[in-house]
Amino acid sequence: MSKAKFCPGLALISLFFACQTARSGLKPALDANLPTAPLSRAESCFQQGKTCLEKGDMAGARSYFDRTLDLLMDSAAAGGPSSDTRDVLNGYIEKIAAIELNFLKDKSGPESEQQEAFLDQVISTPLFSPSEKDVQDLQQKVSETAVVTYSIPVIVNSQVVSFLKAFQTIRHEGIQRALDRSQEFIESFKEIFRKNEIPEDLAYLPIIESGFRVDASSRARAKGTWQFMAATARLFGLRVDWQVDERLDPFKAADAAARFMKRLYEEYNDWYIVLACYNGGPRRLNKAMRVLRTSDFFEINQSRHIRRETKNYVPAFLASLIIARSPKEYGFSTDPADFVLKNSQTTTVPSPASLNRIAALLDMPYAELKRLNPELLRDITPSNLAEYRLRIPAGADEALLAGLERIPPDKVPKYNFYRVRSGDSLYSISLRHRASVSAIKRANGLKSNLIRPGMSLIIPYGGG
Repeated sequence: MSKAKFCPGLALISLFFACQTARSGLKPALDANLPTAPLSRAESCFQQGKTCLEKGDMAGARSYFDRTLDLLMDSAAAGGPSSDTRDVLNGYIEKIAAIELNFLKDKSGPESEQQEAFLDQVISTPLFSPSEKDVQDLQQKVSETAVVTYSIPVIVNSQVVSFLKAFQTIRHEGIQRALDRSQEFIESFKEIFRKNEIPEDLAYLPIIESGFRVDASSRARAKGTWQFMAATARLFGLRVDWQVDERLDPFKAADAAARFMKRLYEEYNDWYIVLACYNGGPRRLNKAMRVLRTSDFFEINQSRHIRRETKNYVPAFLASLIIARSPKEYGFSTDPADFVLKNSQTTTVPSPASLNRIAALLDMPYAELKRLNPELLRDITPSNLAEYRLRIPAGADEALLAGLERIPPDKVPKYNFYRVRSGDSLYSISLRHRASVSAIKRANGLKSNLIRPGMSLIIPYGGG
């Protein structure tokens, strides 16, 4: 929606639609026989979208709903910001939001939340076009919340108000869960950010990045609480290989994120530009600033030079920060809770060592030990290290691990790598490499038998 002055990102309808389109690569053509009047065409597109949805054509529904809002925003821009055009636009947004809520109610579940980063949901949020009074009211409320002093500038404009209202309504449940999970990490994250001499308010960024899920994964294959791509993670010292993925260690990833943002700030000297670069990379921002001759994010935001996701990213974060700093003021709870990672300690163990053996010595469930060390992808600590800092429950008797021995080299599980080709299935690959389908799925963290050409698989053999 780069044509709209205040509401970029209106058109993306839902996480599910976005995922379906991204996976299929489809972009259905719209009906050429639609009426020519903008409002009539918008209604026709809306009905076509509903028809596609009834047929199970998710990509088609998304395209028609996108077009519906595009036409309405074009009409509003041409006719001026009258209350009538805003009411019509908001009416359609309400309809699409209702469709989204009902659809997600049927399709949602813990597995879908685990597989997709919360950012994918945030950027697909249908946004309302707020009135000037809405903006003024929030500006006054933020300025009057005397107990909160922000460590970064907090601009309140119509985009921020739109996201805040959406977070209070159709995204309330997701934001509440993110706030609940944040209690396990936020104080540690703030300490890490203070240590790196950058504003501690940026520690709340995972609210929109991952919903503070350690195992979050995006469509672009970014992973973890801080949603690092593998190449960027390695650039900032995180280990990403077949044994360890430190993007899944929320504390190491937080330190890498802080160092990444500090480096960006040293270059741009503007936290909004830093956030935009964290989301979309510096290349597009550099080009936009060069073409527009400005480093004002909200001026760049109105142009076509950056992606829709990046346009939404900064106002969405500001809205989430306002809520996180004063949750009760905006209809959210802050119930205290106990967490596994929060109540833990680290100890040094010889490596490689069996996690099953360590769990047995500590008389704790193996699954809990894995949850404490999500960065360990295999059932052993890294085979190329002599020792490893392992996270164990707070208060655990470390003396129990005194007799722990390293796994002999000839007993360490071994793996091959295989790139999936067209026509492959897990069954054919398992026969070719003499490894069971279940072992391949376990080694690669696969939840189903679905694979696609180009995927790199780890194939266990020998002791694997």
